[in-house]
Amino acid sequence: MLSEGSNLHIDKELIESKIGILRDKGSENNARILETLSMKGPLIKYDLFKELKSSGNENSEKETRYSTVSRRVDDLVYRGYLQTAGTRTIIVGKRKDESSRYGITWKGFIAGLTIESVAEDVLKTLEKNPHLQLPFPREASITVTKAIFSNRELKAIAQSLLTGYLRAIPKDLESLKPEQVLMYLFPAITEAPEIKENFENKDVSKLLQIPEVFDFICSSLDTSEKMLEESLGAIRGLKNTLIADLRGKMPLPNAWKTE
Repeated sequence: MLSEGSNLHIDKELIESKIGILRDKGSENNARILETLSMKGPLIKYDLFKELKSSGNENSEKETRYSTVSRRVDDLVYRGYLQTAGTRTIIVGKRKDESSRYGITWKGFIAGLTIESVAEDVLKTLEKNPHLQLPFPREASITVTKAIFSNRELKAIAQSLLTGYLRAIPKDLESLKPEQVLMYLFPAITEAPEIKENFENKDVSKLLQIPEVFDFICSSLDTSEKMLEESLGAIRGLKNTLIADLRGKMPLPNAWKTE
């Protein structure tokens, strides 16, 4: 079930239908793990456990256990929401050892946007998670975005974009391959026209002057256009096949009689 800390401005049923880890068993701990790693950056399991234990959970009577945190992390890695992001040296007895740090993936980033604290400071999440690869210069893009939009405006954009994204993906977030996750960014915009309101009276030319940002937008639009054309072609093919099969066997809808 979706945790109480989730973003209440986004339809709860939509979130739970498209993001299984926020609906299935362990969803409460999944949300807390995503929130912590989004805001703190990659951590080893034990440090994550300490963060969760110290922050507590006022809405749960269950004690935070290391075994539970470890099991949830492993499951989130398996399902594509977390990934290993480097190591940290730890002391075990008298010897040094390397322990894996775990950070969010882009799927984890998107799922994390359902959580209020993450949505309130999207740029901080990107700054704290440099392992998330961007197709354009990170620091310059974040700096320019900060100069254009306030955190409140970015939160509204993130909420609208997330709603559109969840509507645009064909099945659920977990079913997307890693290379497909960002492909639905621009189709999401068409599902969330209210985003335009947050761009009114905003000069985004400085952001577009970063060559890699401009190239990314153009490339993504071309990819989205191709995806839509392929989908439309498949739909038309199915429709023509259906018309051919039904012709002479039963009356066709008036709109199809001219096909």
